Amino acid sequence: MTFGVSGAAINPFYAAMCKVGVVVYMLARHVEGAFHMAEGYTRTKAGNIGVCIGISGPAGTDMITGLYSALGGSFPILCITGQAPRAKLHKEDFQTVDIKAIAGPVTKWATTVLEPAQVPRAFQHAFQLMRSSRPGPVLIDLSIDVQMTEIEFDPDTYEPLPA
Repeated sequence: MTFGVSGAAINPFYAAMCKVGVVVYMLARHVEGAFHMAEGYTRTKAGNIGVCIGISGPAGTDMITGLYSALGGSFPILCITGQAPRAKLHKEDFQTVDIKAIAGPVTKWATTVLEPAQVPRAFQHAFQLMRSSRPGPVLIDLSIDVQMTEIEFDPDTYEPLPA
């Protein structure tokens, strides 16, 4: 189950989710509320992983309180944030923040994916970390140009990471 707020920096990701059509999505009015909805979903049944999706900048920082709570409570939650184009990172562009650095202390892992080919591995690693050892939240930050790049992925060659 996926919860979140849409906006320019994450819209290509939403478009891809709609195209695939297998993801149940609940739109929230605020990203912090969406995070707590994802946490509630995670808590309802063992094995559930809630997903929270937000736009760049302030939406990412709105997840921090929830991430802290999920880390302390050992709740596996996947957060996905949109980001400005790679060329504008670290240049104080509108709504561009280093969410990886901000979320790092309150997650098991936070990353900004800079190369489109790294997307499958980032999600694979995130799911492995969320469930391994002591469960907890992770955050994947995707720049808009990474989201808009079509990549080759062969599910037949996919091998799960060791638990």
